[in-house]
Amino acid sequence: MNAMRKYAVWIVALGLAAFIIPGVIGGIGKIGSSSQPTVKPQASEPYEPPFRQDGTIYAVNDQDTVATFRGEYAKTPESIEIGMMYRRSVSPDMAMLFFMDGGDRPRSFWMKNTLVSLDIIYINANNEVVSIQANAQPLNTTSLPSEAPASYVLEVLGGTAATWGIEKGTTITWSDN
Repeated sequence: MNAMRKYAVWIVALGLAAFIIPGVIGGIGKIGSSSQPTVKPQASEPYEPPFRQDGTIYAVNDQDTVATFRGEYAKTPESIEIGMMYRRSVSPDMAMLFFMDGGDRPRSFWMKNTLVSLDIIYINANNEVVSIQANAQPLNTTSLPSEAPASYVLEVLGGTAATWGIEKGTTITWSDN
């Protein structure tokens, strides 16, 4: 009978352990905490690509530098395709320079998914501005072509080209960081 009693005690102990141990393990780290989450969820903000300064871009008329920009360079097909899309703000000293494949060729950009007005400046292989699409309308899918073949495209905040006197014939140069 004594062996039977020991056997019964073991069965009851194992049964209690099956209920107590998971509760204790689940409660580790919760001691002293309230039922409120410790990190409050934040409102989801729309994605905006960060500006990456790859170098400095200069606009030169005759021999005078008329404008200097912090430049982000788009050199890969993916970065060229995205460009300034999804940016909610562009500062006046910020620019994106696109390095297009194939040398001087007719070029065309659009403003799909672009949230701010831009000046789209087309530049030939001699680094001369060949045409400007000024104050391009945000979110517009109308094609905005160059008036002459171009190898590079510079995007700046809308109205910037006129403000700084960037026009056909202006030389655009750049340096890497």
